[in-house]
Amino acid sequence: MKGFWIIVVLIMVLVPLFMLSRENDKEKTEKTKEEVIINEENMITEVPDIVEDNTIYESASKFRMHMKSLDEYDDALAASIESQNWDDICKYAMLLKNTSPLLLTGKRKVELPKDFIMLDTFFHFQSLAVVEAAESREMVRLNIEYEKLQQTCDNCHEKYKKKE
Repeated sequence: MKGFWIIVVLIMVLVPLFMLSRENDKEKTEKTKEEVIINEENMITEVPDIVEDNTIYESASKFRMHMKSLDEYDDALAASIESQNWDDICKYAMLLKNTSPLLLTGKRKVELPKDFIMLDTFFHFQSLAVVEAAESREMVRLNIEYEKLQQTCDNCHEKYKKKE
């Protein structure tokens, strides 16, 4: 559990640093119409949390391919949990954690809805919680954390997955 809190603190420190570096990069580039709206008082505000074309990815086929690999990791994780193979549980949970749906979109963070970014962050935290639960070898805790991970995926799919 101590490791989880260390990672949480590190993320809380590193995310603002990352955001500041992105702001510096953003200042260096010319601001486009999609990134800012200038109101009557010449104050710059961010674009509303809406994506114009209602897509969160550059290439649908690439995004689906990557999401399919996430689905395969999740299936392998579920099988590992069922067989209580602790090493494989850690391995597949880390594979999930290290794969970012946000990066798979092919877009920059400023081009994505804030909700999608938050769901991606929750996905990472929950994947890490599954790893920690597996390392503690507490089956009840592992099942709880895995259910939370599944709920995070379901919440994102409910909001962003196109109905086919």
